[in-house]
Parts: sequence; C-alpha cells; structure tokens
Amino acid sequence: MQASASKIAESELSQTKSKLGNDVEELRNTVKLKENEINQLKQKIENLQTIVQIEALKTELANIKTLASQEKSKRKAKRKS
Repeated sequence: MQASASKIAESELSQTKSKLGNDVEELRNTVKLKENEINQLKQKIENLQTIVQIEALKTELANIKTLASQEKSKRKAKRKS
C-alpha cells in the first residue's frame, strides 16, 4: 500500500511541479510584455519632452525676433529725429 501511495504522491508532485513551471513561464511572459509596454511609454515620454523643448525654443525665438524688431524700430525712429 505504501508503494501505491508513494506513486500517487510522486504523480501529484510531478503534476504540481509542471503546473508551477507553466505558471512561472506565464508570469515571465507577462513581465516581458509589461517591460515592453513600459519601454514604449518611456520612449513616448522622451518624444513628448523633445516636442515641449522644441516648442519652448520656438517661443523663445519668436520673442527674440519681436525684441529685435522693436529695437530696429526704435533705431529707425531715432534716426528720423
């Protein structure tokens, strides 16, 4: 009877080990997918930060052009005086 119980226990252990192995593999795959999603989101964030920096530079350039135009107008006005 012990031999039979031992075989059943070994069979259950083997099945449990197999199931746990499959669960671990599934978790690894899920982690890989999440890591890929995280990397894609990081890339999108970097792209958005670059766009924000570009827009800030455009605004700064527009302000500089406006100031330069104002200075040019002031110089013309002084010459006419």
